[in-house]
Amino acid sequence: MTRRLLLTALVIGAVRGAAPLAQDVSREYRVKAAYLYNFVKYVEWPDTSKGRILICIAGQNPFGTQLESLIRNERVHGVPLATEVILEPRADCDVVFTPRTAAIPAYLRAAAGLPTLTIGETPRFVEQGGMIGFYPDGVNVRFEINPDAAARAKLRISSRLLQLAKIVEPVSEER
Repeated sequence: MTRRLLLTALVIGAVRGAAPLAQDVSREYRVKAAYLYNFVKYVEWPDTSKGRILICIAGQNPFGTQLESLIRNERVHGVPLATEVILEPRADCDVVFTPRTAAIPAYLRAAAGLPTLTIGETPRFVEQGGMIGFYPDGVNVRFEINPDAAARAKLRISSRLLQLAKIVEPVSEER
């Protein structure tokens, strides 16, 4: 029950604070935008001295202006947030969201070894090496986390966020 209340508070708090939509964005992407914003709050990067936390959206932007509206004038860990749509992998992204239309392996390879939080929405995203993956659960949007992938990137995910997620263990190489 506590887990459900915390999850609901995370999403509702972010969606309620959003400016009215300039574009029509589906409920699914309004919820995912709220999650992205809140994920940033519950992750610690090894170096936050860059002056901003950049959330990159790979390829086509399914959020319209929703994510931008959510993070406008917001600060997390004392630094402002910014978003940018990218067409190719880049090393300066702190977060990379790969929608269904993106070339996921290329973005995951580019983020390997960097303190970049990788988030996706395709099936088996975390099994491919991503850190946080969205998945449908009836009409709800849920997420799973691969804490080992985050640890390899030197990112620390809060235990509060881990409590809300389905934890995915890495696939063992040994048989």
